[in-house]
Amino acid sequence: MSREKKKFEAEYLFAALFLIIVAIVIGWYLNRSVTVGEIIVQGNRMAKSDDIIRESGLEEGVHGDSITFLKVIERVETLPWVESAYVSLSQTGRLQIRVEEEQPMALLVDGNQNVWVSESGIQLPVILGEAVDVPILYGFRLTGQPDTLRSESFRKVRSFLMRARQYPGLYASISEVMVTEADGVVVLNDENAVRLTFGHDNFNDRIQKWSAFRSQVISENGIGHVLSLDFRYRGQVVAREL
Repeated sequence: MSREKKKFEAEYLFAALFLIIVAIVIGWYLNRSVTVGEIIVQGNRMAKSDDIIRESGLEEGVHGDSITFLKVIERVETLPWVESAYVSLSQTGRLQIRVEEEQPMALLVDGNQNVWVSESGIQLPVILGEAVDVPILYGFRLTGQPDTLRSESFRKVRSFLMRARQYPGLYASISEVMVTEADGVVVLNDENAVRLTFGHDNFNDRIQKWSAFRSQVISENGIGHVLSLDFRYRGQVVAREL
């Protein structure tokens, strides 16, 4: 490659980087000089927009140079349901708060109280009018919102349910789930209220065994005569029948 060509490419690269830096600086300056004229919340289903705006501490008429975006994000992410938040301000004064919410994994029932629980174990308030098709979870104490379940028993339930979600037909048939010291993860199937025992580990293999038994045996013979199924044993399914 000639010296002149190398020099041209270096100058071109420098000019391109210079223009990018200038554009960033101009954009930063314009955003900081903009006045907030409208606040839009997006991505929320469970968390209320009014609560998100109130927690952000922002309001219309605020100057962009007075906003510390990281602090706004930190405040919004303290709200129940909000897993992560993103904030941007356009040159027209439109401020957007976009959130990603925790997703319910189960409905934790403790006596006459109940909360939704996310995959990360966060206890979330049940919102009336919002239908979420998740199993009922028993055997855990409701410890207060937004406290997080961290026990070994909960880790087993989470591992089981996350793997079960890979089989939508099976997952939809789970009515109730709990963990016992003797049997590990125990499921009540909504098909004739059959008790299913999966133990403390190897959930992927045992769920595959459940899927095979359901498609090969239950599809042929039905499940009306079955009281319980135990998938803990290698190479077999132990069935208790009427």
